[in-house]
Amino acid sequence: MGTLLPASELLDGVPDEDGPDGTDDDRLLGNPERFEPSLGPEIPSVDIPGRSEDDTESGHEMFPSDVDPEVSRTFWRLVVVFDVALLALAVGPMFIYFRGDWQTGGRLLLLGGVAFAYGVYRYRRFRRGRAGDGADAPLDVE
Repeated sequence: MGTLLPASELLDGVPDEDGPDGTDDDRLLGNPERFEPSLGPEIPSVDIPGRSEDDTESGHEMFPSDVDPEVSRTFWRLVVVFDVALLALAVGPMFIYFRGDWQTGGRLLLLGGVAFAYGVYRYRRFRRGRAGDGADAPLDVE
């Protein structure tokens, strides 16, 4: 059978509260160089001409809007119209197939079709109006 060794003989060669190299682990944790981030490249910075750092950090509009308000309004209106059309055209057939509810599914399909047609009509009308103004004329770059 094995013999039991006293604790003092078992712990010989193991440093008390020191790391394997004899240094105190708590002192290493306080060393800022040990935990300095070294992964990846430095984060680049960009200087924008005509802007100070106060302008970009103030939370105000970072990019001034040079878009015509009519174009912006029409764009967002058409986004909502086509979203409604897509949703109705997707959910309508689901009501018909899964629930057998032709009344609700048919109404949703009709709503989706009408919304899609309205969106196409508004888009084409807007494009024709802009083409007459010359606002959408292609640039001559030679």
